[in-house]
Amino acid sequence: MKRHIIKYLFVLFMLSSLVSCKKQLEDQFRNPEVYSKTENLFGGIFLSMLTEHKVFIQDYGEFYWQLNAGTEVPGYAQLAQRYITDRYPWFYNFDDLSGVNAFGGNTNTLWNGRLNDFYTRSRYWAVLNDELSKISGEALTNNKIFYTLATVIKDYMALVNVDFYNSIPYSEAFKGSDKIFYPKFDDPKSIYVSVMSDLKQISQDLPTVYNAMTDLGKQLFAKYDIAFVGNVDKWLQFINALRLKYAVRISGVDETLAKGELQDVLTKPFPAQDLLQPVFAEEAPESNGFWIRGLGENSFASFIPDIIMRRMNRDSAHYQPGIDDPRLPVIAMPTKFFDGAYSATTNLRKYIGVTYNADAQKPGYVAGDRYTTTPNSFILSLQQNSKSQYHLTTYTHDSKFPAYMMSLAEVDLLLAEVELKALGNTGKTAGQHIKDAIIHSTDFWYARNEESRMASSFVAKAIAGNYFTGPVTFSSNRFGEDSALYMHPAKPNAGIVGLYADSIVTRFNTRANIEDKMEILMQQKYIHLNIIAPFELWAELRRTRHPYLEPMTFTAKVMKPFPERLRYPLSAQQTNPDNYLQVQQQDNFTTPIFWVPADKRNVLPYWNDYNYQ
Repeated sequence: MKRHIIKYLFVLFMLSSLVSCKKQLEDQFRNPEVYSKTENLFGGIFLSMLTEHKVFIQDYGEFYWQLNAGTEVPGYAQLAQRYITDRYPWFYNFDDLSGVNAFGGNTNTLWNGRLNDFYTRSRYWAVLNDELSKISGEALTNNKIFYTLATVIKDYMALVNVDFYNSIPYSEAFKGSDKIFYPKFDDPKSIYVSVMSDLKQISQDLPTVYNAMTDLGKQLFAKYDIAFVGNVDKWLQFINALRLKYAVRISGVDETLAKGELQDVLTKPFPAQDLLQPVFAEEAPESNGFWIRGLGENSFASFIPDIIMRRMNRDSAHYQPGIDDPRLPVIAMPTKFFDGAYSATTNLRKYIGVTYNADAQKPGYVAGDRYTTTPNSFILSLQQNSKSQYHLTTYTHDSKFPAYMMSLAEVDLLLAEVELKALGNTGKTAGQHIKDAIIHSTDFWYARNEESRMASSFVAKAIAGNYFTGPVTFSSNRFGEDSALYMHPAKPNAGIVGLYADSIVTRFNTRANIEDKMEILMQQKYIHLNIIAPFELWAELRRTRHPYLEPMTFTAKVMKPFPERLRYPLSAQQTNPDNYLQVQQQDNFTTPIFWVPADKRNVLPYWNDYNYQ
């Protein structure tokens, strides 16, 4: 017992040391002028790139504005939305993709700056590239790994931006030391090919680079590698997962290239566990500057759309183990409504999403089916909400909520698509991969919910009744009973999870064609990644045209808008005008990204009859 206590205290000491170290290093490496004056050059720059917001850690400000009006990526991809009725008149222009009234009309949002962010956050890579050429011997041997992994981060960010904008400056970017200040916009497919080649080479070289390091070098690497603490096997698994993802993404326009890449990467190790970067928060998450704060502060815009909710909750009533998705109780908040009489021991609250048919939604709102405007109050949510938000305990009250890098379930679903489309041999059927995804995703989301129990005193505060603002009363010990059922619901056993997973596999296997099967597959990707990866899901929606969305029906106007990309920031025109002219024709919100297959380019992925089979 004593040994375990000592081990626990050591872990706490190491974590506190890393937090302190990270803060000092961030302060030290913000200014490029100090790079050459410090002995921590390479590790510090790598740490800075790894922990930049908008790389793996989502950005609070960006996420806040993405959610706020309901007219940015989460709203159009139908990942989160307001409880819409005609009291929000701006939704009458929901089909405006000109960048004036609806999508792209808010200058605080992502489209006006993400490209610039890529270059400012990747400039550290160019510094490492220059500095590496100045050292040799043991210094080179011990520091090459930081440059190698910084290249992975830079390449990953490049493809994220191709997925946003299509053509971007790449081959001539970061070459200020070579007097190249106005880089050309590269063909987007050529960027994909270049990055995929980079990642393949790095996956081959990384073990040799690591094994050549001295013991001290490996210790320093572990110190600066906050994501995986110097575990090079996890970096290899992450790289292989990226190779898998981008080979699948390009497969619709170059199947030969994709199959060649997959033939190699399918022989490599994929993640053996979820790859999540710890984010240390010393304050309560609802008052800290992470993306979950933006989710909490926009609780009025964090209701779960029906295209997710009605795939998790089969009959729009209470959660039924084995029938409904086992993740439902930890992804979604229940509403104030009960399916029958109140029970202190059984979750009989209804789970109800928001529909994009605002006209059909209005009568309930007028009749008094409202919601609380107080953010982050678990009690008020249970008392007042008539629609389901993203779960407050799982998301906004988890001060340990990690930065998402890759997960077992996402890899499972990519492998399912590989098998479904005969892009490679995975050793399993597509249905078996989907079952694996549901099991792994269930583990993922219950881990996040349990994390919040360990991470803060929120539950104790809530039960004590002093967490929220304003008077709230419960009869007897009602909230104590509700807290056990709803804050931290018990994880279903393997039999229940398997029963539900088998039902989804049966639905998948009985679909008549690839497109119908892709609908089931992408529904699972939406449920798993939901609001934690909105831009990834938007890319997959644009690429596959699945899952099908609900038309926006607003004052009898039926709209089916489909934004295909982001527009370039104004700085692209102002500072690089000659090269910008070469891509000006595609600078709109409606030109598809290069990886959209030819037979999908004119497809609008909407139900015509609100079909949720």
